[in-house]
Order: sequence, then structure tokens, then C-alpha cells
Amino acid sequence: MDALFASVKASRDVDELRGYEGAATARYFQGWSRFLPADFPFERRSTRPPRNPVNACISFGSTILYNEAVAFCHAHGLDPALGTLHATEDGRWSLALDLIEPFRPVLVEALALDLFSHQILGADHFEPRNGGVYLNEEGRKKFFLQYERRMERQFLSEAVGHRTTLRQQLENQAVMFKAALEQPDRFEPFLIN
Repeated sequence: MDALFASVKASRDVDELRGYEGAATARYFQGWSRFLPADFPFERRSTRPPRNPVNACISFGSTILYNEAVAFCHAHGLDPALGTLHATEDGRWSLALDLIEPFRPVLVEALALDLFSHQILGADHFEPRNGGVYLNEEGRKKFFLQYERRMERQFLSEAVGHRTTLRQQLENQAVMFKAALEQPDRFEPFLIN
């Protein structure tokens, strides 16, 4: 990963940067998957449809987080379709995708690990549907409860110098992005302590 981070700084354009991001993501998930219980194997990230319970949780959590970011963009007068790193495509809010990236490891993937490691979710919380695997109604209820707890849990942020929540910091990313449109140095990407 360190070698990839060094390469990021030397990227000549956004496409090259995206290539390094893709390689880093693959390595990240390879290491991350070692923390999952043996009952829930994870070989690689799969979407549309998610192919196993772990991917179902990551996709579901990412979708919720993405929609919160879309709402914060609208609330602060930003067009969530006009991103910087995610390509602009029909039917996709690229800015929202950009803003949630730093939150995914500390929220979505960390939550998935907790849900499986602490046996909050089990095989009975998933169902096969449309060629994939999805959370069933009971599984979604359990997921939402844990998602909300994580989003509203206060922590002392070294970056902002006071107690805050992940939800407040997600909104803060939209606020800072808007300010950075006129003064680029006003944007600081979210970092967890």
C-alpha cells in the first residue's frame, strides 16, 4: 500500500489516479477480509448484485451513506452530480461518491466487520434474490440500528478539535467543499483519528 501511496503523488491525470485507487482498494479488501469470521468468506468486492452476505452489507451501507451525502449536498446548494474524482454519469451523484470515500472504511467496512464478528447478523438475515444475496427485512432492521448508532456516536476529533459524530463530519465535508469552490485550501478531507 505504501508503494501505491507514493505513486498517487506522481499521478499525471485523474485516470492514472483512479487506477492506483483501484489497485489500493483490491489490496485493502484482501487484507480486510482476514478479519471476517470463517462462516462469512469474502474473496472480492461484488456489486449489482452482491454475491454474498459480506458484499450485501457493504453495498447496503454504502447506499445509505451515499444517500445521506446526496441530501447534504442538496441542503447546502451543491449539485451532487458534479464530482471531481468519480466520473460524471447519468443516474449517479458523483460528488456524493467523492465525499463518502473517506467514510467508507471507518463506517461501512468497520460496521460490516462488527456485524459479523459479534454475530449480530447471521446467515438467517440474508436471502437470495435477483441473482444476488441481500439483507432480508430483519437483517435490514439490525443493520439500520447499528448504522445509526455508529453515525451518532460521538468521538473527539483531532482534526476539528472537539467532539463530533460521523454524520456531522459528513455534512461538514459538503460545507467545506462548497467553501473550497472559491478558496480551494478550505477543503480538508475527512480523517479519523
